[in-house]
Amino acid sequence: MARAVCGKSSPEQLDSASTIPPGVGRGFSGEVADWQSAGLTSFVGRNDEIASICAALADNRLVTISGPGGAGKTRLALHTAARQRGAFADGSRTVPLESTPASPATAVAAELGIEDVSRDAAEQVAAFLADTSLLLVLDGCEHLAQACAELVEKVLTRAPGVRVLATSRHVLGVDGEAVVPIGPLPVPVVADGELTGPADAVALFADRAAAAAPGFAVTDANRDAVVRLCALLDGMPLAIELATAWLRVLSLTDLLERIEGGRGLPPRAGRSRPDRHRTLEAAVDWSFGLCSPQERALWARLSVFEGDFGLAAAEAVCAGEPIGAGGVLVALAGLVDKSVVCRERDDRSTYYRMLGTTRRYGRDRLGRSGRTGEFCTRHLRYYLDLAESAGEGWLSAEQTAITARLRREHANLRAALEFGLGDPATGQAGARLAARLDRYWAACGLLDEGRRWFDRALARDDLPQGLRAELLASAACAAATLGDRETSLRLAEQGVLVARRTGDAELLSRALAGEGVAALHAGDLERAEVAHRESALWRDRVQRPDRHAHPPDLGPALVALARGDARRAGEHAQRVIDFSLGCGELWHRSYGHCVLAISAWVLGDADATRGHAAECVRIAAEFDDPVCLVLIAETLADVAVVTGDHARAAGILGLAERLWERMGGAPRRGNPLLPPAHRRCSEVLRRLLGAERFTAAYEVGVANSTSPQRAAEFLAGGAARDPGPLTRRQMDVAERLAHGRTNKEIAAELLISPRTVDVHVDHILRKLGLRSRVQVGVWFAARGWTGTTAVAVAPRPSPPARRISGSDPARAPRRGRAGP
Repeated sequence: MARAVCGKSSPEQLDSASTIPPGVGRGFSGEVADWQSAGLTSFVGRNDEIASICAALADNRLVTISGPGGAGKTRLALHTAARQRGAFADGSRTVPLESTPASPATAVAAELGIEDVSRDAAEQVAAFLADTSLLLVLDGCEHLAQACAELVEKVLTRAPGVRVLATSRHVLGVDGEAVVPIGPLPVPVVADGELTGPADAVALFADRAAAAAPGFAVTDANRDAVVRLCALLDGMPLAIELATAWLRVLSLTDLLERIEGGRGLPPRAGRSRPDRHRTLEAAVDWSFGLCSPQERALWARLSVFEGDFGLAAAEAVCAGEPIGAGGVLVALAGLVDKSVVCRERDDRSTYYRMLGTTRRYGRDRLGRSGRTGEFCTRHLRYYLDLAESAGEGWLSAEQTAITARLRREHANLRAALEFGLGDPATGQAGARLAARLDRYWAACGLLDEGRRWFDRALARDDLPQGLRAELLASAACAAATLGDRETSLRLAEQGVLVARRTGDAELLSRALAGEGVAALHAGDLERAEVAHRESALWRDRVQRPDRHAHPPDLGPALVALARGDARRAGEHAQRVIDFSLGCGELWHRSYGHCVLAISAWVLGDADATRGHAAECVRIAAEFDDPVCLVLIAETLADVAVVTGDHARAAGILGLAERLWERMGGAPRRGNPLLPPAHRRCSEVLRRLLGAERFTAAYEVGVANSTSPQRAAEFLAGGAARDPGPLTRRQMDVAERLAHGRTNKEIAAELLISPRTVDVHVDHILRKLGLRSRVQVGVWFAARGWTGTTAVAVAPRPSPPARRISGSDPARAPRRGRAGP
């Protein structure tokens, strides 16, 4: 019989209803299994995963859907089999192995109707299938991985027309096996009151909640709570289904409070679920039972990590009995194969991650062993060493790589700080970690968070004087930049006093620089200039400045700018750039270009202004530095006013204001560098544009302030689409109007209420001066726009198939940085 090729089905076959394939379930009487009940509820999302599985089946005879318990592997396999059944002359057969104690071959033989099974059931199955064209689905192979591997090898050898689709938390390890990893459903974030990013988890929650509590819908009023719940549940389909079942009894608020409080939910699912899926803990217990003693120990110890971690970190923190020398890598590989740990890759290295559910389970196990403090301390020491190393290499060409690494490790740095500053025995180590990260907080738009850690560290009374002086100087700079001028001056004064007592020239230079920053932001330019001058004198006494070295001309450049002395400011700024070029670093260079751009504009050199501004924006975007972007934005707004681009100027002002708010800054009144120009520019633009047009253009800038990268693109004039007077959400609605969507359809796609869509449509028509929805389509098409804007429900990259033997294609890097 000719062998069918998966993935070649007709569109009609691929779009057929997702029913259970013919023949599934024969030979199994009694309790209805979970794999069968999977077809009783609607299928939500996973289109990319289904496409990946079908593509893998087209090129491989064994495809394993691998993922943690509760990720929905069974449902996905059944749905895929239903779509693919037309590609096989003999259809598909599904064999659930959940309740099979020892022999998967016997279970398959029973499903196929083979009677009088001998001892070598695998051989009989292979012979029976030799001349068939069949998709064989083996569901739940993890507890029989070796036996399943032996069976599959025999079947694939004897039956060329058979392809096998397996689901397993543990890869089978058969040569030529293609693994399609399945993770949680993506959970969006709420930004400016709107959902951003793929929202499959929210869509599943809404579907299952409506089934449990008729009339339930995700609305503007409950959206934040739903997103928070989905995040707490890791976006895991099983967890979401178990939780939503309780909406028959609990309100959404009660359910959220219970889960946030760490209280579990007793089983409430129907009897169709197997025991291991009746509660989330039971699903994780099942995985734990499949692990070796070394893997169990590593699982518990890895729970001290938050977010991503690398192999070096795991080996440094988790080694020790019962994990022998070199055993961390072996045990980690086992946990990856069992889908307990997820592997993540970026362009340079491999990282790993545990879902919150498995991490909390491991933390509980670590707590039972009485060794939580030991491994948390090792975790703290590892990240303190990392911060020390980052500081030593800060003023070098490795600066951008260092900040990228720290961003990737942000969750672990935060966990280490929380433990270190929360435990009396490790308080000084925690304080040192906060101090060593001062450049990271400043360069990457994290000043508000950094200041909170500085304050917690300074609350301790056992800090060495040198460490206290460091923290005071850093806290003073952070407070000044964020607009808390009175506090910044007080901290700076204390820092200088403590530094003078230490007699450390380098420490005193840094403390005086902090006083100069605080005085500048407070408007005391004379004091700022004196402090920076003395700082430079003390710095000259240090033969080999350490990581705290800073361009001595940056402070004086800003003071000169505040005084209105553009030529002197430009001279200092050029020396900042020369300093930066000399050591290969970039961050200070962005501020040098910023000052040069502002100085050139004051002196009437528009070309130089644009050139330096472009370089400033480019570098600031690499570091996610909103402070530098806000500084240059004020000048770019002024340039736009003078050149007659009034709407763009208003947009830049909106962007700058919102960036400042996102950074945690207070109102900028009194700052000699910014407010007068900002207020004057706003007043002029309101008169030129009128209040309504000014507000609409201002909101365009606000919509482009969601990240430093997007802000930089807007400031550089590189936005792919200028939505004119429309906000980002209104642009999303306008695009769907242009494609003929009804308000109800738009509400479903964007996960907002139909009433909210009505309001958006009314605003769109009014802002564009149009009268009908058809005219919106004409307006949209007239700009040559046919694709999809960056909307709340965005497409996701397909999970790649991974071969056990041969090359391993890298997984797509995670989007975004590891931020708060």
